[in-house]
Amino acid sequence: MEAAVGFKELTIGWASLLEAIRRKDIYVMLILSGIIIAVTGIFNAFDVPELRKFMMDVSLSIINVFTVIIAVLVSARQLPYELEHRTLYPMLAKPVGRFQFLMGKFVGTMGLSSAALFMFLAVASVVFVGFGTPLGGMFFQYMYLRWVSLFLICSMTLCLSLVLTHAANVTISLLLCMGASMFTRTVIIVHDSLSPWQQKLITAAYWIFPHLDLFDVSKRVIHGWLPAPSWTLAVMTLYALIYTGIFLGLGHLRFRRLPL
Repeated sequence: MEAAVGFKELTIGWASLLEAIRRKDIYVMLILSGIIIAVTGIFNAFDVPELRKFMMDVSLSIINVFTVIIAVLVSARQLPYELEHRTLYPMLAKPVGRFQFLMGKFVGTMGLSSAALFMFLAVASVVFVGFGTPLGGMFFQYMYLRWVSLFLICSMTLCLSLVLTHAANVTISLLLCMGASMFTRTVIIVHDSLSPWQQKLITAAYWIFPHLDLFDVSKRVIHGWLPAPSWTLAVMTLYALIYTGIFLGLGHLRFRRLPL
């Protein structure tokens, strides 16, 4: 049995990464977010603790939002672009299996999304350290969990791109990623006021939908919390990998039945 990610998958991933790099919208978001993060660092010059927290809050929020947007946009266009321009036929004739092709696209989207994330984090780290804000252990756990969440985001968006239109996929993926915390709070607030069948329905949705808000520990970074125990990171990693496997598996089932 071949490895999950072999030479063919890496080659397809590299080609996808190069194609995404050629698009200028990624650079616009990177430059814009970098400027905003750098400008917010000016608040540190006043040496006011609350302003410093505000600066960190804005910077980490920008990283969260722009990382999700880049991951969703890059993942959502991969398979529809190949199908529309018929560029996947030469690859599938080499031969490259459909699962290998799907995994290659996943590797490519993860590569670009990870690169964008670490660029954001590098800018934020320079700003924080430059203005005297130490990078504690919680910040590095934030970096790791933010990166692990990309596995889930990219696999989910790739899977949905096989069953939804591009616009619908981008919209739903962004809602699932950015509205996760709002959905969680809504379930907690309205659960007891619902009828029994509504409670069962919303509880099922609560347990089925991925909770990407669990990977956002930016507030803990801002307020100087101590790092979480290592077993917590292990559980979160396993949680993300399970959903990643589910989405890639469902995506492969759909891709395998797709007439080409």
